[in-house]
Amino acid sequence: MKNINEPSDNLSKKREAIMDGAIKAFVIEGYEKASMDRIAQHAGVSKRTVYNHFSNKDDLFQAIFQRFLSEQELLKDIHYDPTKTLEEQLTLFADAELFLINDPSRLALSKVLTTVFLQDLELVTETKAKYGPPHANLVAWLKAADEDGRMEIPDANLAAQIYHAMIEGALTWPSLFQQPQTKEQFIPLKEEMIKTYLYRFRK
Repeated sequence: MKNINEPSDNLSKKREAIMDGAIKAFVIEGYEKASMDRIAQHAGVSKRTVYNHFSNKDDLFQAIFQRFLSEQELLKDIHYDPTKTLEEQLTLFADAELFLINDPSRLALSKVLTTVFLQDLELVTETKAKYGPPHANLVAWLKAADEDGRMEIPDANLAAQIYHAMIEGALTWPSLFQQPQTKEQFIPLKEEMIKTYLYRFRK
């Protein structure tokens, strides 16, 4: 049970430290082998403190995933701007997806998350049910671009899925399973991908 006499900011800092320690444990030892003891060691706290904040390893995993998504969602908070080119704005959405892999620590965590989800499809279903649609901001942007007469989008949800699939197929998945690329190496492929997408949907 949490110590009710402890200031909330201290509780929050400990919770963040535990999640950071868990990430280190997951990356170094793998999710299955990372014990709560090892997580506590990496976090620099006692195992009891870990259990005060998280009931089990699955609960901790979900908290890490939620924080990961929250950080990415800040980049996805993109609103249609009629003064900017479509290319500029679609690049922002692509870069928000590349957040998963454009830093060595995030790339390592992305590999752990991917491995866990591939091994536990039930966990994938449970996790999806907890969060909203993954492309909501892009769907809203596409609808606004359509209303502005700059794009022709018969089905915004489908168009968003297509764009996301292009990013994942061309950029994300190769980085997860092959040699990672630098931001500079991403640029030519990203630009061609956006041109291809706009060739289909630009009005």
